[in-house]
Amino acid sequence: MAQAQHGEGERRSIATHLYLEIALARKDDLSSRNSCRRHPIRSRRQLGRARYRPATNKRSLLRAGEESVTVMNRDDQLTQVLGAGIESFDIPEDQFKVAEFAYKAACDFLSTYWSGSGTGGALYPQGSMRLGTVTALIHRHDEYDLDMVCRHDLELSQIDPEDLKADVGDALENFVKEHPELRLTLDDEGRRCWTFVHDLLPFHMDVLPAIPNAAAEPNGIWATDTEGSRWHPSAPTDYADWFLGVLHDEWLAGAIRIAESRQMDVEQLPRNAFKTTLQRTVQALKRHRDIYFSDDPSNRPSSIIITTLAARSYEPGGDLFNVLHHVVHQMPDHVESRFGRYVIANPVEPDENFADRWIGHPVRARRFFEWLEAAQRDFTAIGDAHDTGDMLDQTALALGIRAARAAEQAVATGTTARRSAMIATRVPAGSDRFA
Repeated sequence: MAQAQHGEGERRSIATHLYLEIALARKDDLSSRNSCRRHPIRSRRQLGRARYRPATNKRSLLRAGEESVTVMNRDDQLTQVLGAGIESFDIPEDQFKVAEFAYKAACDFLSTYWSGSGTGGALYPQGSMRLGTVTALIHRHDEYDLDMVCRHDLELSQIDPEDLKADVGDALENFVKEHPELRLTLDDEGRRCWTFVHDLLPFHMDVLPAIPNAAAEPNGIWATDTEGSRWHPSAPTDYADWFLGVLHDEWLAGAIRIAESRQMDVEQLPRNAFKTTLQRTVQALKRHRDIYFSDDPSNRPSSIIITTLAARSYEPGGDLFNVLHHVVHQMPDHVESRFGRYVIANPVEPDENFADRWIGHPVRARRFFEWLEAAQRDFTAIGDAHDTGDMLDQTALALGIRAARAAEQAVATGTTARRSAMIATRVPAGSDRFA
């Protein structure tokens, strides 16, 4: 028994060493890139005043673009530019491994934390981490936001929202204290979540405390909400199943192509092996939103609103630009108005209104529709660009300098962001449950 514990401890020590090695290496890489950045992140207003300046000579860039046009049509070129630009927002693989290690360590810790009370629970990913739409946050220095649910299996009558929030907060604080090697800090309490911030890398993890919703089994939850001291109904697992179901046909077609090229069965291909046009569209819209609201972050629409409206507007079968263009023009049609209030209902939990933060704040609704109009103009302008240089200028305006640089590199090298079946960064599959 002692020998087994020693072996487990040794494996944990090795894993921790690798974790720190990755984190420190990533920190050095980020510092190096920041110190040599020739174009600092600029606001949308600044981008509007200055054209994008490519790293390569303008004439050679246009020549590279002309050469690529000989082997791809206009739609393929748009996919090349947009695909490479949007792909640059993905969380890097090494950084994901650090987050995944911390996530699994939290699962292990919580498996014993509540064991004395005879209750169980689960810790599992939700939101963009589960949907495959994680996007670097430009307003937080390209930080990544990873979302989790921490479910404590108690009945509604056994605890109130404030006590559950405090209970989960205490658990997470103890987890941080017992694992200083993870370099995590528990940030200030949010309205619904607790947040882990990594001391070295630009990512944070929002942890939502919840209990099961017996009326919406097996996946429904009651989540905490300090505004009004009330329970908030939700079903993030069912929502993820709905979203992934919407894009299933496109995913299956891409999976078949990839499986055939790798000479393997489709069933062997992981769900997160590549990204669909809908997932890339959501990433593009989230980045455009962040740039547009860089001076007004309190009124920016939530990612769940963008994701829901995009999925409702999505029609499979088109290339990346045409899907994006169609979605952004159809999104306003899926915002309902009921008794003078805007409603964007959760498709799997109709009682949950994703636009509830607009109630009593009409400016948020007004700003949302203004942003959609700007997104329609900016993405249309990319499609209407006269040449490759103009296309990169418009990409910089819509998606930022980072995306334009990645697109420029794709044009110069003749690559196409791993084609329509764009490789996705892995996400933890399913739920890691603890007893």
